[in-house]
Amino acid sequence: ITVAKTVLSLLAGLAFVYFNFRGKWLVFFYVLITLMMPTEVMLLALFRIESVLGWKDPMAGLVDPFAASATGAFLFRQHFANLPRDLSEAAQIDGASPLQFLFRILIPLSWNVIGALAVIQFVFVWNMYLWPVLIISDPDKQVVQVGLQGLQTLDTGLTFGPLMLAALLVSIPPAVVFLALQKPFMAGFALSSDK
Repeated sequence: ITVAKTVLSLLAGLAFVYFNFRGKWLVFFYVLITLMMPTEVMLLALFRIESVLGWKDPMAGLVDPFAASATGAFLFRQHFANLPRDLSEAAQIDGASPLQFLFRILIPLSWNVIGALAVIQFVFVWNMYLWPVLIISDPDKQVVQVGLQGLQTLDTGLTFGPLMLAALLVSIPPAVVFLALQKPFMAGFALSSDK
């Protein structure tokens, strides 16, 4: 989900800033409106759509509804809008295609935004509880947060040792992602302070 959200947000930001198409501001306004809707409001509609598509239990049902991010699209749109317009004009004069412009110029200038969005989205998705409970019926395919809840409801009573160990183990992946993406994130702050 994190990779899909980051890539689609990057492409949406590119489209909103560097492409002219009919209804661009209407589409961007729609993206902004979806930011105001909490996920819990859309869960019943998402569940019905996933059931109709037959993705109720497989991993696609878990990933598909959250593959795009209005927050990420807005974040990249704002970031790209603050970059100098001369960059795109120079790339067009040099004959670069939009994807070459994206990979050679925009992505190297956007590592801080990519790192920040990836960390935020990974932690959000890693801590998701309600959607996996609704969409996944097989306990063997369930996410770790639901498994932690299962440790609390054992018939033997609440034992804090295994519960604390499980919570510690579950907190390791977000910490690793944060540490892995900390350098590009902080490099972006250093770059912005030099401007």
